[in-house]
Amino acid sequence: MATFSAKASRWCLQASRRAPAVVTPATSHVAPRSLAPASLLAAPPRRGIVNAESTGAVVRVDEQNYKTAFMYGRERQLLVHVISSVKEGDLEGVLCAMDEFWAHQFGMKGTQTWTIRKDMLDSTIREKQPSICLELGTYCGYSALRIAKNLPANGRLVSVEVDPLFSAIATKIIEYAGMAHKVKVVTGTVETRMARLKACLAQATGGSARCDFILCDHSKDRFVPDLDLLEQAGVVGEGTIVMGDTTIYPGDATAASDLLSHVATNSHYVVKEHRGTEQAYGITVCEWHYMV
Repeated sequence: MATFSAKASRWCLQASRRAPAVVTPATSHVAPRSLAPASLLAAPPRRGIVNAESTGAVVRVDEQNYKTAFMYGRERQLLVHVISSVKEGDLEGVLCAMDEFWAHQFGMKGTQTWTIRKDMLDSTIREKQPSICLELGTYCGYSALRIAKNLPANGRLVSVEVDPLFSAIATKIIEYAGMAHKVKVVTGTVETRMARLKACLAQATGGSARCDFILCDHSKDRFVPDLDLLEQAGVVGEGTIVMGDTTIYPGDATAASDLLSHVATNSHYVVKEHRGTEQAYGITVCEWHYMV
């Protein structure tokens, strides 16, 4: 995640105990707004719904909490940006809006590597034409949309995301882009939701849970352990293409992955392509084969 001063002003609305907190981050140069107009404060809540603006209090987000407030804030801002700037159903427009938003958020850092990754992902899906895909790490749904865009008519993608808020935001963005019929987002991890993942994959294929393509785009220290779990569960099998990006992008954790060394020394995998990005990082595409 980008570096920010712990002393910078961070404000949020803290709802009552009966309603979830609504966090609205602000950059340090924008003065915090007042809670709400008097008319809103005076209006009684309807249908038993507690209005956070009318019951909360403005509090300063302390050093312990401001990083979480900012993290969730920018993803919500992305959703607002997409919906307010693109016509519903415009897949290309949604992808462009997401590119613009993140380039602005991180001052264009990482855009060159990100372009390499986009090109490799697009070309791999177009070349292999997989019918069933699995993505580990949905985040806000950008890669899921790129995969869905290049899938054949009968192609489907199941994407798993550990964070419930990111899962919800991605689901809405995917729906807004008109790709809900091709993409299913599952909240959880490979380890905790394996049965659900296999059921979704089997439903998409009409029987088998084996994937044609897997994108590892989640916590980098989970690339190898989760691939092992998927192999044991029969999700990875003959001909499965695995793509993993070990590049540390702005906003990522710094945990490294040994994906390349794992597949290079594993007799089941054949490395098809590897593109170095930064220092020891890179993007790897490999294929799994049964060995006699």
